[in-house]
Amino acid sequence: MSLVPPGPPPVTNNPFGLLKYARAFREDPIGFVGRRFEMYGDMYSTVFRGVPLYVTRHPAHIHQTLVTSGGSFMKPEQGLGARQIRRFLGTGLVTSNGDFWRQQRRMINPAFGRKRIEAFGAIMVEKSKAILDRLQPGTTREVGADMMALTLNIVAKTLFDHDPTHDQDRVASALDAFRNSSGAANILPSWVPIPSVRRMNHALRDIDDVVYGLIDARRTESDAALATRTDLLSALLLASSETPGTSDGRMSRKELRDELLTLFLAGHETTSQALTWTWYLLAQHPEIEARLHAELDDVLGGRWPSVADALPFTDRVLLESMRLFPPVTTVARVATEPVEIGGWPVPKGADVIVWIYWAHHDARWWPEPERFDPDRFLPERLAQVPEGAYTPFGAGQRLCIGKHFALMEARLILATIAQRRRFRIEPGHRVEKHVAVTMSPRYGMRMAVEAR
Repeated sequence: MSLVPPGPPPVTNNPFGLLKYARAFREDPIGFVGRRFEMYGDMYSTVFRGVPLYVTRHPAHIHQTLVTSGGSFMKPEQGLGARQIRRFLGTGLVTSNGDFWRQQRRMINPAFGRKRIEAFGAIMVEKSKAILDRLQPGTTREVGADMMALTLNIVAKTLFDHDPTHDQDRVASALDAFRNSSGAANILPSWVPIPSVRRMNHALRDIDDVVYGLIDARRTESDAALATRTDLLSALLLASSETPGTSDGRMSRKELRDELLTLFLAGHETTSQALTWTWYLLAQHPEIEARLHAELDDVLGGRWPSVADALPFTDRVLLESMRLFPPVTTVARVATEPVEIGGWPVPKGADVIVWIYWAHHDARWWPEPERFDPDRFLPERLAQVPEGAYTPFGAGQRLCIGKHFALMEARLILATIAQRRRFRIEPGHRVEKHVAVTMSPRYGMRMAVEAR
């Protein structure tokens, strides 16, 4: 038996070869990797720029990498897109490692306590109600952009207690530049003046100007004043660590920037994409849409939703939407010591990519995987699905800290808007998956708005 899984030839450091590889991967990453799984099996290996690379879709491998052997891996700091992400997000929770990550996680955890997060429910509903004025029946909207604007407003208010009206265009443009950063920008040095690198540099200047401005303004307030606020920025300004990086145990200005920008991107981007794909799926499946409407009518009776409302079918609709269109399609790790995955030895320093998308679309775990069926998430059916087959928020010690926030936000937005509106795809509009930092509709999501 070979010591490594089968796989394609190595990718070298040759610039022309790298650009060719980046172009082929960027055009259709899902199909590119899917064809390799078909050819080589559940795990394949290669060498990418001199580093061993292992790519897997099997739930047992995913669970082992993220959970049971999670302590043998860290987040990547170089290559495979990590450099670009770290340039934008710095060393926030998504990118940091080791003792620093554990310290930051301990400091941030209280700010994401269930009671604090649930207190944001009223804000989420109020912002969702406000967008109904924009979603007028008889109009055609780019629903993806509307969901982006809505989640931007929610996360700005809950994270910063800030109205983003004046900064919205700059922030949206900066996040778009980051989201769509090209494969070339991930591979080439940051000083190479290709258009995507220039856009990224401009985005960094804009986002830093906004975020540092909010931090600096809030840092002028007393601890007593901060304690009366409910936003997460104030909570993080008051947080302290037993192993401080600063003299008073509080986060530095740069640490605050990195954590807030990480939470800002995660809370804004992933939820908006999940909702956009959900509206698309409901428009394609009127029988499921009717069941959703029936639950909302029965439970809410025309009133606006609240955190206390039990909406199990609404929740299942969202979970199934994130199975079919996971906002984050892959998770990357680096082995910090020799480890074994699925019986294969993985050397220290090897990169491991787990494909959430392909685990979510595997007929062995999800019969008729392309079919939209929210009842897959009924408890008795979900009990038959192996661990690792559904991980839209990751798993293990690095499970997304904002999971509860995101699910609550998506449920309240969906329940609020679906009570008053339904959407239909504009005839002739092309819907195609685009995978970058998150998975979005390549050409947007143009939909006709109808009254309910």
